Amino acid sequence: MHWIYSALCLLVVMVPTAEAAPRPLLPLRPPSAIVQVDAHYGDADSATDFLFRLGMLEGHLMIGHELLQAHRPAMALPHFGHPVRELYDDFSDYLKEQKFPAFDQQLAALEAAAAAAPDSPQTEAKYQAAIETVHRARNIAPAALRESVPAMIKVCADTVDAASGEYGESLERGRVVVIVEYHDSRGYLEYVDQQLKELQAAHPDAESQSLFERFTEVLKKAQWIVGDLLPGPQPRASVGAFRSLGSEAIEIAKH
Repeated sequence: MHWIYSALCLLVVMVPTAEAAPRPLLPLRPPSAIVQVDAHYGDADSATDFLFRLGMLEGHLMIGHELLQAHRPAMALPHFGHPVRELYDDFSDYLKEQKFPAFDQQLAALEAAAAAAPDSPQTEAKYQAAIETVHRARNIAPAALRESVPAMIKVCADTVDAASGEYGESLERGRVVVIVEYHDSRGYLEYVDQQLKELQAAHPDAESQSLFERFTEVLKKAQWIVGDLLPGPQPRASVGAFRSLGSEAIEIAKH
């Protein structure tokens, strides 16, 4: 799935933390051992599932864009390729049912542009256009669902939980090894952060704001775990700690 990323035989990165000296070099796993990321979640059979899967797709695009801006195109490319090759298929039938124009070719064109000219204005324009298309696609879900605080917080909670799973796949023997999955996790959380801000702006009532504040506390803890765009080998937290945050987010969404 991540064919360009797999072409990297060995990559090392070094990132200074805010609190100490530079962290050790991080050797990335050779291509023969790279694990397929993000298992196929099954076809979207409801508007809620559609929003969940579309959110993961947007999270991939967001982290891919962030890595391009950090001049890390080899790390970015899997996050443009994966939406085309897997996530889009999960909800393509829903798009057809709602008569929304297919945009898989637009995603493929963005991937090709990112590979050929990662720093060009044309690639940036294709990214912004793809994000605009994703946002228009989101609007085909019923307005009542998109405007429901409980429903959308549940989608956000499920996405945090999915991020915890991706983080778990990034670690081996207590070390950050599979960087692409680490970035999956970070991208999903960036999407959740964006959605949460939109919900906060749209629902100013005290009860909703209290719920958002509780959820934000959990989200910030999860984001801290993947706070380094280019991490060292020593993770900031265990898989169990991240998974507990995913569970906490789901519990908040139930109330």
